[in-house]
Amino acid sequence: MSLGILFSSLPWWLAAPLIELSILVFGMALDETYVNRTTILTGAFAVHIHSFVAGEVGLFVGLYADIGLLVGAYGLYAYVVDAYVGDIFRIVAFFVYSPLSVFLVILTAGPTLFGVEPLFVPALALAGYANLKLQASLPADPYYFGPESEDAFEATVDDAAGGDAASDSGTDSVSADPAVAGEQAIGSSERGILPEFMRRL
Repeated sequence: MSLGILFSSLPWWLAAPLIELSILVFGMALDETYVNRTTILTGAFAVHIHSFVAGEVGLFVGLYADIGLLVGAYGLYAYVVDAYVGDIFRIVAFFVYSPLSVFLVILTAGPTLFGVEPLFVPALALAGYANLKLQASLPADPYYFGPESEDAFEATVDDAAGGDAASDSGTDSVSADPAVAGEQAIGSSERGILPEFMRRL
């Protein structure tokens, strides 16, 4: 018997998708965008939760979840250090492990034929098409992957190192007003370890 109150009070068929959706939403909230460096990992967690609830999954969904953990771990590392991620990671995140992609994979994971899910590839294709439509319809790009180039990442690192050096030598002109100083710190780099609204707290 589960000691949890919030989800255990619900029927399992309702609690399981709510937990999976909560994890997907959490991944989006970390970088405040639909697809980012952390959504691959949270999506893989959601698929693994589904596999535990379902009892077993086919080959495609099993590989999808395991590969998502590996690629997602790299994405989490890049998020923590605010590192640059290349085009391959961005394409995989946007078309294969976006929250919509993960949701459709979970939704179609039930039927298997000879140990594989026949709806797996169509689900990813539909999600990729929907993601392109979403990107075209929104006023701003629905993704954030950190620095836009390796040069931008290196410049950010160099600026931070220069600021630390100036601070150590006593020549850094940081405002004495904590609010202004916080704004200067936020504007001095990309989003860093935490999103802007969390760092303001």
